[in-house]
Amino acid sequence: MSCHRRNRSYILFPPFSLQEKIEKLKYYVRDTFDSSHSLNAPPHLTLLAPFNVSEGNEKELANMLDNLCKNVEPLKITLHDFSNFPPRVIFIDVKKSEDLMHLQAEMEELARNHPEIFNYHYHEREFNPHVTLAFRDLSKANFKRAWWEFEGKEFREEFIAEKISLLRHEDKKWEVAEEFELVKKDSTDKRSKKRLP
Repeated sequence: MSCHRRNRSYILFPPFSLQEKIEKLKYYVRDTFDSSHSLNAPPHLTLLAPFNVSEGNEKELANMLDNLCKNVEPLKITLHDFSNFPPRVIFIDVKKSEDLMHLQAEMEELARNHPEIFNYHYHEREFNPHVTLAFRDLSKANFKRAWWEFEGKEFREEFIAEKISLLRHEDKKWEVAEEFELVKKDSTDKRSKKRLP
């Protein structure tokens, strides 16, 4: 069996209409501040930083997320204005609700408790939920210009996250590999069978 390792990440997607609104901001950043790297993935909120998994462990990985999502109800996500991580990252800020922080903490614990599956070796750090608009290829000079523009702007949106998506990195882009519905404890297992070949 192949043990080829691939990048994975767990994220929450906004609804399509909100993705379109955020995508327009990304294109504005690309055209105005010469930063396009965030366009390699649809607008999203990262729950678990990218990790590697061998093909032989993908089924067990899916089962773990199944079990977690059976005990998590859909949760409200609130996007609130803009913020940054100097010197290159500008993003839409996300409020740290109790439900969101608890979900992320559970996923982080799952990853750290199963290194043989997740190959997740990050130092522990505070979770700062956000939706990225620019990073990596944003120059320090353009970061200053962009932040001067975004700092005073408002962005207020809410949505209900009903599923967690597993992204797979292929050909320099992130694509949806599988999706897991968030359901109540007494609900039937509803893991989506949507998979890439």
